[in-house]
Amino acid sequence: MKHLYLLFLAVCLAGLSVAQPVVNSDTVVTQSRSEDLNVASQKVVSSFSKGSSNDQIAEDYYKLALQLINLGDYVKAETYLLKAIELASENKNNKKIAEYYRELAKVQEYLKKDEDAVENFKWASAYSDDKSQKRINTNDANRIKSRSNPDLELEYLNQNAYIWSNSTNNREIVQTYNQMAEVNKSMNNPDEALLNYQNALSNVDDQSTEAILIKSDMANLLVESNNYTDAINIQKQVVEQSWLNADVEIQVKQMRQLSDMYFANNSAAEGLQVLKDSYNLAIEKGNVKEARQSLLVLIEFYEKNKDNEEILQLYRDFILKLDTLISKDKSLIDIKLFEITEEKITQLEKEKQLKDELIDRKNNYNLMLAGSVILLAGLSLLTVMAWRSVKKRNRLIALQSLRREMNPHFIFNSLNSVNQFIANNNELEANKYLTSYSNLMRRFMENSNSDYVSLSVEIDQLTKYLDLEKLRFPDKFDYKIEIDDNLDVDAVKIPNMIIQPNVENSIWHGLRYKDSKGYLRISFNKENKKTVVIIEDNGIGLEESQKMKTKNQKMHESRGLMNVRERINLLNEINKSGIRFEINAKTVEETGVIVKIAW
Repeated sequence: MKHLYLLFLAVCLAGLSVAQPVVNSDTVVTQSRSEDLNVASQKVVSSFSKGSSNDQIAEDYYKLALQLINLGDYVKAETYLLKAIELASENKNNKKIAEYYRELAKVQEYLKKDEDAVENFKWASAYSDDKSQKRINTNDANRIKSRSNPDLELEYLNQNAYIWSNSTNNREIVQTYNQMAEVNKSMNNPDEALLNYQNALSNVDDQSTEAILIKSDMANLLVESNNYTDAINIQKQVVEQSWLNADVEIQVKQMRQLSDMYFANNSAAEGLQVLKDSYNLAIEKGNVKEARQSLLVLIEFYEKNKDNEEILQLYRDFILKLDTLISKDKSLIDIKLFEITEEKITQLEKEKQLKDELIDRKNNYNLMLAGSVILLAGLSLLTVMAWRSVKKRNRLIALQSLRREMNPHFIFNSLNSVNQFIANNNELEANKYLTSYSNLMRRFMENSNSDYVSLSVEIDQLTKYLDLEKLRFPDKFDYKIEIDDNLDVDAVKIPNMIIQPNVENSIWHGLRYKDSKGYLRISFNKENKKTVVIIEDNGIGLEESQKMKTKNQKMHESRGLMNVRERINLLNEINKSGIRFEINAKTVEETGVIVKIAW
């Protein structure tokens, strides 16, 4: 204990006292850690938006994980480190992957996932080019496996400390000495633990947050040795230093720690005053979390002393100040902003995955096309021209045949609806329905010879058709047609009879089976010089629809979609239209189908 006392005296400043914290123009204000987190998360979003390389996105993930570690959110840090490793692994020449694996292993060690930590320290060693780094990571893997042997743990840590001493990585050096201190504390070697903390302190800026936390650990070590006087003196220094160089969260936590030391030393008056000061500081600086924590400790103190009046007064004070406190707490905004940014990151990840898949498909298609061109190159020019001429003529005939193919199922259902109206003595509705049906059929027939119609004609046809279906199913759905202001409805051309069959499928195989009223949205937009049509419904979805269909219904829908696909393929081949057609089930909680047609 004599050595322990002398070493601590070398760290402490004599005669320190705790004054009431004052915020003035000379106070150093540091950027909050939550702000740093949002800067890092926005960098990830920016890299996705700019189409940065996988290596750059992996590095941004890594930096975001470091900020999460700084905030103590090791679970999310693990998630982003795993993402960083996944992207970095795609480039065999990425030199940072060993660093990512090492940080992941350290996080998993903190989360007590020792088996995973050992495995990832081994991977860090395998990917390291530097022999020293290989040795350090191997030592850490062996150290975790030696938990039951503290002496062996210290041996591995001492080896690492020696290796790190020849580097400039102060962060790793400090972490190693702190680990050594924890092992020595578990072995009841306070003098050795103190030396470890001193070594850690010598490798950080004395005015940094790291120095504050190390000195605080040293004070706690004194408390464990029942040396309250020296512990309190050191913690006073820590508190004063935190006012100048740390954010409010650290300031309040260090004050509460000092209060605990006073209480442990039976100095209740001093402890209570510091605890009140920590509560007032949290209120003044606007930190809801720390104000609440200090409030709980104060209440616990008054409960032990059976001072209910003070408890009630504290509650009143907190409630009165709560609205102002919340409005001042920027960390709450930072947390919400990070949650929003995380959702954006998730969305961008999905978009990138889809984009990569489309690129792969395009590359495969290009390879297949190149092979076909090479095979066809051997044919004579005359043969190729004749073949193309015949094929084009056949395509035109096939396209005309498909375009004129009417939907017998639609006609049957329409006439059946008229019959139902008549059977119910609803002559007015039957006439109204039949008139609308006749007008629609006439429009379909008038345009049956055209490959394309104007957007205005298409919208008119769709409106008539949807109004007809609304008469048939009045309580099953509402619809909305949206048109981009950048589209000239008379100039833009739409592939004829491509959209209506998909709208019909949405109604007949999705919306009409819903228990509640559904919606159907058809939007026409301009995206990257392409016209895009999106047909979206919230019906029962593809899977449920398939379960409910009869054999005849399945054949009808299959033929309808086949007709659409065949006509799109023919238009693309004949006119080089570049029409793309996709049908996807919704992937979020809401059921339904999204159809996208673009050209």
